[in-house]
Amino acid sequence: MVINNDGAIRMEYDTTTDVLTVTWPDIEHSNKSELEYLFHKLNDTIRYYDIKKLLIDSRFNKVQLAEEEYEILMKNLCEGLRNSRLDKTARVGSLDTKREPKAEKLAYSLAEKLTPSFAFQNFQDRKLALKWLQE
Repeated sequence: MVINNDGAIRMEYDTTTDVLTVTWPDIEHSNKSELEYLFHKLNDTIRYYDIKKLLIDSRFNKVQLAEEEYEILMKNLCEGLRNSRLDKTARVGSLDTKREPKAEKLAYSLAEKLTPSFAFQNFQDRKLALKWLQE
């Protein structure tokens, strides 16, 4: 079931697996306030549907924000997710080989600092991420 597909962020919920799949926005063409709005929308959706498993698909997005701005946005997203009833979050990494090591390092750093109430894992393969979510 497609929950949102407004051109900026796509959210699709599979009721049989209780997995919300989010196709991350193309950050290259978004400004900070638009991204904050999208992340708020994601957090609201997770709470409204009482989502337990989240798959973040970052394969095709491109980041054109300063590292500090990007880190603040990701920190705010993580803090919002921490207050949900999520059990697991899987992130499928970017296909951009220059960007992905930084994004993966930041994701694990934030998970370590913020100690979320849900399990977090990075993947390069979408099928493996879904399998892990369903374990």
